[in-house]
Amino acid sequence: MLEIVTAKFSQNPGIREKLVGTENQLIVELNKCGDTYWGAKESGGEGKNMLGRILMEVRSSFQSIQ
Repeated sequence: MLEIVTAKFSQNPGIREKLVGTENQLIVELNKCGDTYWGAKESGGEGKNMLGRILMEVRSSFQSIQ
């Protein structure tokens, strides 16, 4: 998933700028379906938030090359 998300943001400068523009904010993928692996439950925030973590890792890699 890390490779896929990195490729997506590498190929799309507009969304890459938006991601980098979040600076050091926490990114939480809210999931109304209750998927507690890739996201977090909208009510209560329970979950591993793996997609949010990957987005923050990708953001950090782009911030370091600017």
